[in-house]
Amino acid sequence: MNRIAILALAALAGCGDQAAEEKAAAEAKAKAVAAEKAKLLDDALALNTRCYAAIKWQEKFLDSPVPRSITGGAAPFLGYYRTMIANKLGDQVVPAQAPKPELSKANLDAYLAWAATDQIENNLGQGDRAQAQATFTTCVQSAAEFGTGTMAKLSPAERLGRIQELRQIMTATGS
Repeated sequence: MNRIAILALAALAGCGDQAAEEKAAAEAKAKAVAAEKAKLLDDALALNTRCYAAIKWQEKFLDSPVPRSITGGAAPFLGYYRTMIANKLGDQVVPAQAPKPELSKANLDAYLAWAATDQIENNLGQGDRAQAQATFTTCVQSAAEFGTGTMAKLSPAERLGRIQELRQIMTATGS
C-alpha cells in the first residue's frame, strides 16, 4: 500500500512538472511572437523612415521645375511616407535614448525631423553617392507604384523610364 501511495505521488508530481513545462513553453512562445512582431514593426518603421529621409534629402531637387513635372514634387511623397509610418506605428510608443526622440504619434514630427537629419548626415550625405541616389529613386518609384505623385497613373514601363530620367538629371546636376 505504501508503495502505491509513493507511485501515486510520483505520478502527481510528474503531472505538476508537465503543467509547469507547458506553461513555460506557452510563455516562451508568446515572448517569441512578441519579439517577432517588434522586429517586423522595427523593420517597417526603418524602411519607411529611410525613404522619408531620402525624400527630405532631395526635397529641393524634387521641387525644382523638371523633376516636379515628372513626380509632382516632394510633398506627396513626404506625406505618403509619414502616413505609412503613422499607420505602422499605430498607438505604440517606441522608447529611445537621447539624442533620438521617442517615436509615437504625438511625437511623430519631431522624430521624423531628427531621423531625416540623422539619415542625411550619416548615410545619404556621406559615402557612396550612387547608392544614396538609388535609395532615393527606389523610394520615389515605390511610392508612385502605390498611387503617389503624377507617376502613379503611368504604366510600369513608363514609370521606370521617368525614374531613369530622374537619375540622369540627378547625375547631371550633382543632386
